[in-house]
Amino acid sequence: MNLIGGNQGWYMFHCHADGAQVYLDDDFKGIIVDDELSVPVYSTAAPYSRYTVTYEAYGFHQSVTRSVPAVPQKGETIDIYVDITPVPTPVPTIQPKPIGGDEGWFDVYCNVDGATVAFDNEIKGSISGNLLVVPIYTTGTPYTSVTVSAPDYETMTEPISYYPGKGETVDLYITLNRERDNPVIMTPEA
Repeated sequence: MNLIGGNQGWYMFHCHADGAQVYLDDDFKGIIVDDELSVPVYSTAAPYSRYTVTYEAYGFHQSVTRSVPAVPQKGETIDIYVDITPVPTPVPTIQPKPIGGDEGWFDVYCNVDGATVAFDNEIKGSISGNLLVVPIYTTGTPYTSVTVSAPDYETMTEPISYYPGKGETVDLYITLNRERDNPVIMTPEA
């Protein structure tokens, strides 16, 4: 005997970004909690064609959209793994007062430890513990961009909009996405 509405299956979304929002086509389905979200669907209903998982925190936005791999049949669960790494939670920065010239700092936060950080193509160091502190002289020529790169990740370059004053710190948040997170468009062979 079929239940009203048809047979039910599930999509199980797995994502390390708690708080990420899950959509099937344009229908909001829920929020990732404890790294997962179970979404019931009817196997007899019109199938969804794509899913989108969106993560926003501390002014940064990440979104992954992919085609739905299949329609779950009655009682079946289809696992969907989404590679979004949460933005590190900002920690209050306590810096010593500079001795000598006027000095400020950029705190560069990134989700990939070991990523290389460059200001205007001048390498400043590597991310460790999701952070790199970059001291700068406030009387020097201001930097205009920050570039963060790591193997197997897309290189990100962002403009520098705010510059620290004497004794001040400006936080910069860069999120790197794996290269394989880019959708691959397949064309039929001729």
